[in-house]
Amino acid sequence: MTKLSTAMLLSFALTLTACSGFAGPTASPTPVPTLTFTPLPTSTATFTPTSTPAPLLPTETPDVVSALAPEGEPASEWQGIPIMPGAIAGEGDEENYVFTIRATAQEVQDYYELELGKLGWQLLTRGEGKNASLMLIFMNDAADMVTVSILVKGDVLLVLLVK
Repeated sequence: MTKLSTAMLLSFALTLTACSGFAGPTASPTPVPTLTFTPLPTSTATFTPTSTPAPLLPTETPDVVSALAPEGEPASEWQGIPIMPGAIAGEGDEENYVFTIRATAQEVQDYYELELGKLGWQLLTRGEGKNASLMLIFMNDAADMVTVSILVKGDVLLVLLVK
């Protein structure tokens, strides 16, 4: 072989050795850089009051019974249910009728047990509340129901019929 071809062969061998992954027993792996992500800091808005809040004042609890009190002339019947004679005021719609009367809760109960009994209604149950308030639930043969709620409001009773 000629000197030129030997030099080329040696140069080629050195190039192959340098380009290969094998560099001998003392070589260590080349570290590969990795990318990491660090979020940028953000600002958070905070609430700063601009005025002093007004103090809370006590409020009155609305009187539910007074809100139900009717103002119109009472009818003689509603949805086929008689209105107790002596009613002071009354008003209603398709769903309920309310009237006021000066009577005792027992007088109202006795009246509706008698009058609704004549119409085929039977007292299913009776519930008693505070201040002599009552709720009467009547049912007829067709499984229809009527409730008569009797609420005390001062010296008058508020009677609510729901069918």
